[in-house]
Amino acid sequence: MHKQRTRASLLGVAVLAMIPTLVSGQMDHSQPMNSMEMARLGLGGGWYASGMAQAFPVVTVGDPGGDSDRAIRRTGWYLTQPAIMANVESPNQRFVLRTTLNFEGLTQDDGELTFGGWGEGFIDKRHPHTLLHELMLSVNFYDVGGGDLSLSAGKGFAPYGTSDPMARPGLKYPTNHHLSQILERWTANVAWLKGRWSLEGAVFGGQEPESPYDFSNIESFGDSWSVRAARRWGAGTGPVADWEVSASFARVTEFAHTAKETTSLVNAALRRSAPLGDANLYALVEGSVSILEDHRKFFSVLAEARYQSGRHQPYARFEYARRPEYERQGLSGEEAFFRYEHDEDPMGTTRWLISTAAYAYELTGQPWSLRPFFEVQHHQVRADQGGIAATDLFGTTSFWAISVGARVFLGGNPMRMGNYGVIDPMTEMNRSMNAMPM
Repeated sequence: MHKQRTRASLLGVAVLAMIPTLVSGQMDHSQPMNSMEMARLGLGGGWYASGMAQAFPVVTVGDPGGDSDRAIRRTGWYLTQPAIMANVESPNQRFVLRTTLNFEGLTQDDGELTFGGWGEGFIDKRHPHTLLHELMLSVNFYDVGGGDLSLSAGKGFAPYGTSDPMARPGLKYPTNHHLSQILERWTANVAWLKGRWSLEGAVFGGQEPESPYDFSNIESFGDSWSVRAARRWGAGTGPVADWEVSASFARVTEFAHTAKETTSLVNAALRRSAPLGDANLYALVEGSVSILEDHRKFFSVLAEARYQSGRHQPYARFEYARRPEYERQGLSGEEAFFRYEHDEDPMGTTRWLISTAAYAYELTGQPWSLRPFFEVQHHQVRADQGGIAATDLFGTTSFWAISVGARVFLGGNPMRMGNYGVIDPMTEMNRSMNAMPM
């Protein structure tokens, strides 16, 4: 493990060292930088790279209060969501390589305090994502049969659900992260875009990675599949239209103690990202359901919005969810309280209502953008199935968490994640820019 982390550290340093070159005098300033644009670097022969980097220093204080021998008053200091995102594109966007490197395995290998969160062996903490978050090669065919077609393969997102929360306004990931995205899988995707409609399908490996440096889930490739259909309208073309409604379905197979288990996932979402007067309003409403073979169900209903006026960026989110509860590896007050055995079956469920309010201020613009922020969350928890009471876990059924920090972006804002080929917003943006007269 030490050697793995050392290699990952060296890789991270090497890639980070390349970023200043990307945003130096070679940056393409032919168009003004906005929320959809990134630094661009010409590679010769019509090839170029576009990308950005980010890291969020933050402190989170969680205060369930209540019974002192059960309450978990915690303070966590993190460098969270450190990532580099880049596209390398051929002339006319025929070939596109999307890469996202995530360094959370180095900066927060013990997870990030996130009450209500669960998945990959962490509970009430968010697990670190894998170093190779995305590495997807797409081949795009434009104007084929009245539409656009792409074939994509590699490690990344299966076409299901909504965008990765890393590219959305909130700091803390919602409880639905493992119900509304299927990420870090080895996958082969196909996408068809015709006018305002798109249809995607994929075959992928259902097994989740078990650590930031686990690439072995390629062995399960082909045992799972997903489909997603979307309709867009309003200003903008293809994946950058103002409005989008989508519906997704997936069948995900995983091994648990050498036995296969298949889960059905369903997601429906409505998204808006467009000007509103002199400001910009982003909003998302989605519902997700997970149904295991033994008929256990988890669900989430979520609504979030950010109103961006000048440098001011207020944000709010509400989520109501049923989440699984597992046998924890430690007692309240111990670090192991936030861990469970990855392959264990749930002991029961709890229901959560999480209300989030946040405010960010864009202190500086690109290429270095510094955005201090604070985020406040209120959690209400109640027993659901299995006789697991919130007071047994936290000493109370209602508590707060507060995060203060800054978002640091270099070269641009993060693009939506989980879309490849002809429905990748970054590809569409660059294609539109190349079509503009110089």
